[in-house]
Amino acid sequence: MATFYDASVNVIQEVTYGTRLAPTRAYEFTSEKFDFTPTRVTGQGLRVNSRVLRSARRITATGSASGSLEIEATTKGMGVLLDSAMGSSSFAALTAGNQFIFTLGDSPKSLTIQKGIPNAGGTVDTLEVSGAMVTDFTLSAGNNDLTKFSFNFDGRMMDSGQTFAALTYPTTPNLFHFGQGAATIGTGMTVTAPTTTALGTLASGTAAAGGDIRSFELTVNHNLKTDRFNFGTTQSANGAISYAVKSKPTVGLRTITGKFVAEYAVGTYRDYFMKDNADVQLNLIFTSTEQLFASNFAQMQVLIPAARIDSGVPMSNNGDIITVEHSFTVMDGLTVAQPLYLVLRSADSAL
Repeated sequence: MATFYDASVNVIQEVTYGTRLAPTRAYEFTSEKFDFTPTRVTGQGLRVNSRVLRSARRITATGSASGSLEIEATTKGMGVLLDSAMGSSSFAALTAGNQFIFTLGDSPKSLTIQKGIPNAGGTVDTLEVSGAMVTDFTLSAGNNDLTKFSFNFDGRMMDSGQTFAALTYPTTPNLFHFGQGAATIGTGMTVTAPTTTALGTLASGTAAAGGDIRSFELTVNHNLKTDRFNFGTTQSANGAISYAVKSKPTVGLRTITGKFVAEYAVGTYRDYFMKDNADVQLNLIFTSTEQLFASNFAQMQVLIPAARIDSGVPMSNNGDIITVEHSFTVMDGLTVAQPLYLVLRSADSAL
């Protein structure tokens, strides 16, 4: 008998947008909210002796799905979600494991996402979203906390009639967390993009060591065009309801923003905001204790070649140590190929 702790999320990348596949990658998750949104219209024509709207004149014109998923960042198993979230990826073999480099892609892949929901009678029901595309996602590294990813999705349709797919979880993954993080923030630094086997680096310029940073957050919004409902796209869901579904959403001009909280140790970050208005380079690396080979460990890197600081004037804090939240916007500095690199060194052999 299933209990309410047996809720599950199971995922696979689709070959064709909206054409479901049986999920093969299960994720441990902290929260999910997948929902169905129909557009229902009722005819308004008058009829003698009819005093309320008539059920026979109610139709479902279009249908779509949406949802969110939060997971804790792990050393294994994240490739499918990160590839779908960023839009493009490449990977190359290390002595043991692989180095995955995730960058912005113009045609992100869609997912089939099946969630298992235990009902009060102890049976696990399925609700499945096909054509699920990441609209935006956030990486958060809170103070004294686990590193987390939260994803928001736009889906083509939701189905309650699919068979429950077997759950396959990554084998013995480790969690990335605050204690493993190291940050560098500076200006005028030379950015070397990650290669097939090496993390990206920052060099020269003026670097603030980053040892005063308490937390970090990054949000990538693809600004998907999600309202592409057109003639000729009617499908049946659950064998009962027929409605129009959308064509694959297209990406817009990305918005990449973030923030970090730092102790007010020096005025460097303040001056980046108030005086310089220059490109700032950011590098954040988490190094796990999971050894891949020799002295090489599982790692996750966020490398931002150019950002502009948008806020951050220090203010007194009632006698306590002063901290400042600095927001920033990621820009294209035209110095390297990508405005954002997300790198994962993992024991995984494939996405």
